[in-house]
Amino acid sequence: MFVLSNFIYSLAVIARIVVELEMFSVILSTVFSWIAPGVYSSVRIFFQVLSDFIMKPIKRILPGLVVGGVDLSPVIAILLLVFIDQFLIATLFDLAHRLR
Repeated sequence: MFVLSNFIYSLAVIARIVVELEMFSVILSTVFSWIAPGVYSSVRIFFQVLSDFIMKPIKRILPGLVVGGVDLSPVIAILLLVFIDQFLIATLFDLAHRLR
């Protein structure tokens, strides 16, 4: 069972890295859009593409998230990513520890 435990544990670690990278890209993409809205560098485009992975479905499902000119979809995206991290990934870690 330790092989399955190690496999689940390593999947959880990889999932946590992906979720943290996605959170980082959502935050950076949002900050870039506030600081220099017309400037597009390769770094900004990279983080924009990464953040669009979660932001586009949120904007498509909930199109009215602009309040007073401020787009609230990054907040929803971060809350969703925190939920994924604290519930799903934590469950994978717990399952891996129980299988040992």
